[in-house]
Amino acid sequence: MRKFNWVICDCCEGHGKVDNPAFSNGFTSSEWADMDCDEKRSYLDGFYDVPCTNCSGTGKTKVPNIAALSFSEKRELVEQRRQSRFEAEYAREVEIERRMGC
Repeated sequence: MRKFNWVICDCCEGHGKVDNPAFSNGFTSSEWADMDCDEKRSYLDGFYDVPCTNCSGTGKTKVPNIAALSFSEKRELVEQRRQSRFEAEYAREVEIERRMGC
């Protein structure tokens, strides 16, 4: 039994690329009207897309097969997940403080 399985990336849905964060707020109707047809077509065709950061552009992510892991591997996985949650929580706090001007 394999210890890891590959699954479709939930961020990019297997495409390996996502919308450029620079355009995350979209365009206003006046900005869209100011664009020429080639720019609009390039945007709609994904010319400005960037590689997905979750899967590094592969479209798939590796997930552990819990049933196949040994006890020590499960313990290590739990510790990694705790550390990831801690780092994500800290990053959220820093972002909130930055927005508050701290």
